[in-house]
Amino acid sequence: MKSRVKVKSRSKSNAARAKSKASARSKARKARAPIRRAKVPGAMKVPDPLDAHILAATGALGLKVEKSWLRAVRGNLRVTLDQAAIVSEFPLPDDAEPAPVFRA
Repeated sequence: MKSRVKVKSRSKSNAARAKSKASARSKARKARAPIRRAKVPGAMKVPDPLDAHILAATGALGLKVEKSWLRAVRGNLRVTLDQAAIVSEFPLPDDAEPAPVFRA
């Protein structure tokens, strides 16, 4: 009779452990899940100004960009513009001249 009592108490503790592991996994999944913004009725989506630039540039160059690539193109352009802003903020003295070009 004693062995049955121990088995039952073990099975309850195993069940409790399994439940706590499942709860921990669920919390970890929720922590990794992307944040979803609440949809506000009547709210307008603000277009990214880079989208207009990308569409104008691709139209001027005669290029076709798939809609699935637009997000990657926008991200690449944003990084490039941020780097250009850093370079253009660097102060140069008035007597600075471009480096000469050497040809071999």
